This record gives sequence, C-alpha cells and structure tokens, in this order.
Amino acid sequence: MSDLFDEPYAQLMAAQNQTLDSTLAEAVSPHRILGWAEIDTEIGELRRHFRTARTPQDYRAVGNDCVHVTEALSRKVYDHPKHTPPGEDEPKVANTKLRLERYIEARLPESSDKEMRKFARAAIELAQAVKHRGAPTRTEAGVLADAVIMLANMLRRLDEA
Repeated sequence: MSDLFDEPYAQLMAAQNQTLDSTLAEAVSPHRILGWAEIDTEIGELRRHFRTARTPQDYRAVGNDCVHVTEALSRKVYDHPKHTPPGEDEPKVANTKLRLERYIEARLPESSDKEMRKFARAAIELAQAVKHRGAPTRTEAGVLADAVIMLANMLRRLDEA
C-alpha cells in the first residue's frame, strides 16, 4: 500500500507547503481591503505576482510591485499644502521616500512614535533595495511584500485617526 500512496502523499504535502510559502501578510483589521481603490488594486496584483513567482526575475518584479504600492500610497496620503515646507516645491511621486516620511512625521510627531516612524522608513527603504538587487530570493521578496502590505495598513490606520 505504501508504494501506492507514499508518492502522491509527498506531492500533496509539497503542494501544501508551497501554498503556505506563497501566503503574504494579512492585516489585523476586520476589513479585507483598505478602501483605497488604487492601492487595493496594486496590493492584489502584488499578491497574485508573488503567488506565481518562481525565478529571481519574478522576485525582482515583486520588488517592482512593492515600489508601485509605495508610490500609490504616496499619491494617496501626501498633501502638498500640509506636508511640503514653505518655499519648497512638491516632491515628485517618484520621491516616495521623502513624501511618505513627511506624511509620517506629520501624523506621528511625538517622540513616543519614533519606532513607528522607523518601521515605516525601513519598509520604504527595503522596497527600493529589493527592486535593485541582482537576484532576490523568494524569502527576500516575501519579507518585502509583507512589509509593504503592513506599511499600507499602517498608513490607512493613521489616515483614519
């Protein structure tokens, strides 16, 4: 009997492990989506691309998806009159790091908020780094995608506060 069932069972377990490896972070929020259409679409594509990624090029594309998510977040939360210092031009959307840092500093100005600011900056920097790596791994792409999804949920929560 084991000759008959061992191989299919091993294949089934491998498929289950692959599915678990393909799962990205879910927010603790009771909502399945953020309610920001552009960002929900980008995160949906990020999840789809990660689920099917198999090669270093696929994982680099996941990094590009993460950059698209951070750019969409930048467009959504950055408000030029509120977040640009007087006399300065509005930073371009491609300058996502600066735009999101200014938003986060405005929303989390207290010294007790420094860890949340640090997390947000790290997620933004990680998105930029993985995009430019020669051959990112599935683990690196997954950690990055999780961080960007958590950043999106963090910014949504801050926007509601």
